[in-house]
Amino acid sequence: MRKEKPFKIGDKKFTARELRVKQIVTITDSLGKDAEISDIDMLFPDRLPSGALAMSLGMTGEELAEYAPSEIETMIDAVEEVNPTFAGLMQRLANLGRAALAVQKSKEQSAG
Repeated sequence: MRKEKPFKIGDKKFTARELRVKQIVTITDSLGKDAEISDIDMLFPDRLPSGALAMSLGMTGEELAEYAPSEIETMIDAVEEVNPTFAGLMQRLANLGRAALAVQKSKEQSAG
């Protein structure tokens, strides 16, 4: 049985649901393929991607964009709570990306 976390923002009720592996694969496959970065992803670069947030909450990206950053952060917290394995994977991928950029920058500075 998949995990769920009901929560409220003001008077509005939401339910964060654990994503299935095939949903996670769909999200990770879309990363870095010339995909447009959403405003939410720019505001929360070290958190789950907005596609995961939308999928877990059963919302669209356009619907998510109607909320304030503080409200979105509450949503992200709930989605990460029911998807800790995926959240950990995204954190590890972000760390690998930062490390790769640091190595590249170091090589460019050495060559310059």
